[in-house]
Amino acid sequence: MQDRTVIICCNLKPAKMRGILSQAMVMCASGDTIELITPPAGSVPGDRISFDGYPLGDFPPQMNPKKKILEQILADLFTDENKVATYKGVPWKVEGKGICVAPTMAKTKIK
Repeated sequence: MQDRTVIICCNLKPAKMRGILSQAMVMCASGDTIELITPPAGSVPGDRISFDGYPLGDFPPQMNPKKKILEQILADLFTDENKVATYKGVPWKVEGKGICVAPTMAKTKIK
């Protein structure tokens, strides 16, 4: 992952991973293999992912783990037949830059 732009789900409940405190999760297509979801060309750190029909809100300081928000979201994340990352069938996009894809993995779960 070194020197790559990745997509993360942030503001998660802090958890130690190999002794390092993490508050985010790298988004990957997951099947027989795992592959990073790739943001569109020209994306920069801090760009927000959006989905048509789902307005962007303010970032919460931390997702409430008791509400199982992440688990609810993960249930609806897939790549489509064109390898486009989707939420409830709606493509992930960075406004003005394009859509997010899994370079080789179609019709698979995103975790």
